[in-house]
Amino acid sequence: MKTRILGAVMGIAALSGLLVASPAQARDGVSSVRIDPSGGYGGGYVRTTVDFTSRTRVVFRNFTVRDICPGDNVPVRARLHWIHTDRTDGRSAWMSDTNGCGDDGTNFGTSIRTGTKSISKIRLELCSTYCDVSAYRFNQYAHPGY
Repeated sequence: MKTRILGAVMGIAALSGLLVASPAQARDGVSSVRIDPSGGYGGGYVRTTVDFTSRTRVVFRNFTVRDICPGDNVPVRARLHWIHTDRTDGRSAWMSDTNGCGDDGTNFGTSIRTGTKSISKIRLELCSTYCDVSAYRFNQYAHPGY
């Protein structure tokens, strides 16, 4: 009886360990950055869903840039930044909110980054009166078990 209970507890513990992801395992999912308005100057927000589909391809879904305004005429812009496994990097073109101070921002839809080099990780860059970046998302195809 004790052996059976111990076996069941060990089995549940093993399965629980497989289902819990640590914060260091930021793979596919939503990435975002926010700059809060301060001192009368504008802020902004960028959000996208990251989907790594292979070592060399990543899909960005619903890439949205939003200007958070106090009516300051300060534009907000965002772009993608990727780093290859050979440590070289690249960036997309800047994308800006064209809806002014609207609640929805500008949705640029889906874009795909693909090439011949393996993509190690990506992050978002957002600039208004100053710049900030998101946490990196790592490509599980380039870093198995990461």
